[in-house]
Amino acid sequence: MSDTNAFVHRSQTSSSAFLLSQSGVGEPLPAHGPATDQAAARTLAALTSLPDAAISPGRLMEAAAGRLADTNLFSVLVLRMDDFAAHPEPETLALDTAAAVRQACRQHKGFWGVFDEDKLACFFPGVDEAGAIALARGLQEQIASQQDRSLTIGIAAYPALDFDRREILINAQKALEHAEFFGPGSTTAFDAVSLNISGDKYYQAGDIDGAVFEFKRALAMDPDNVNVYNSLGVCYGVRQDLDAALECFVRAAELDPGEVMALYNAGYAHMCRGDYEKALEYFSGAEQIDPEVFEVAFQTGRVYLEINEPEKALQYLEKAVKLNEKSGIAYRYLADCYLRLGQNTDATVAYKTALKLRPDDAEALSALGWLYDKQGRNADIALMFCRRASEMAPDNGLFRYRLGQVYFQQNEPEKALAEFEAASACGYDASEDIARIGQMAADPDTDRQAQA
Repeated sequence: MSDTNAFVHRSQTSSSAFLLSQSGVGEPLPAHGPATDQAAARTLAALTSLPDAAISPGRLMEAAAGRLADTNLFSVLVLRMDDFAAHPEPETLALDTAAAVRQACRQHKGFWGVFDEDKLACFFPGVDEAGAIALARGLQEQIASQQDRSLTIGIAAYPALDFDRREILINAQKALEHAEFFGPGSTTAFDAVSLNISGDKYYQAGDIDGAVFEFKRALAMDPDNVNVYNSLGVCYGVRQDLDAALECFVRAAELDPGEVMALYNAGYAHMCRGDYEKALEYFSGAEQIDPEVFEVAFQTGRVYLEINEPEKALQYLEKAVKLNEKSGIAYRYLADCYLRLGQNTDATVAYKTALKLRPDDAEALSALGWLYDKQGRNADIALMFCRRASEMAPDNGLFRYRLGQVYFQQNEPEKALAEFEAASACGYDASEDIARIGQMAADPDTDRQAQA
């Protein structure tokens, strides 16, 4: 969702998700710390035993905030020692790095502490962001020349927005995570993209409130950031606050009319609200920008099915399965479309493919069982599929009705009647079928097949 490495993510299984850009959040990062717990413990012990009041990890934020309580301007650097995990002597490496950090702190009236076994933090009172960037580059050059290694550094300065002094260290950590996208030896100052990446992490962890908080702060830093508006809109969409989501997506599209994610998401939000005309308008705009986005083709096909235009739906759903052959949900909607058009053979093939990809798709199970029954083949499988679908979704009237039809065709009118009555209780009109079985009971000589 963040600006860094932003590109469209063509989902493999999306049927209800909004379209996101990828920031790489959730992907495994390379190992940075020592390879063993013992090495980590030794490294921490060596660092925290150094003179000039090195602050330990557990007290870093509290102690730094106390020392900076009367300071109206300061910067924080969080430095990660790159390739630390593979180093044969991590303690030596850490102590050599700490020596350079301590020297910089002495020269610029700063202080330092241990952030983690492979990370150090430096605090520089009276130094603004530009000065901190210069200090960071000086440290990187020194480490590169003396040790032939690199440091990745995140920087944050105070004051910034409404951030408390205690939050600046956290901001520097977020900037470091931002810097990781650019590879070892990078330096990044805290900005809206850093917050967007942090919001991504909250989102991936399922903390939507945390993500919203980060994205709102990102917009406070950069009110015209298209990706942040899209990310915030996705969060509102997950919350089912479609009005707020639409406001974000429309704003993103206004800022960048060529942003396919915002157009698609606005269309999807309109689709969720039942405003199919507006949904198609936005989907069409997204398709014109990038005709190869799976979600655009898939959801366009779904809308045309909803408004009972299966001929138009067909071209989009066939395109969707070509764009993503692993999407079981797309195959199921394609099968539904074939069924609507009376192409039962094609529907059967598509439903079977859908079930191979998503064996728990109750809709496909029910429809395929019903088709097998209509085609007069695989009676046992037809009954098994329809029964299983009804067990999976016992309140689905259509599933109960189809199961009733299969029972009826297999000459089990009592079981059929029970399913038809259950379908009626679920809101599906099975009155004719219930009446038919009642007439059979009253007139046993009625030809059941003739009345089917």
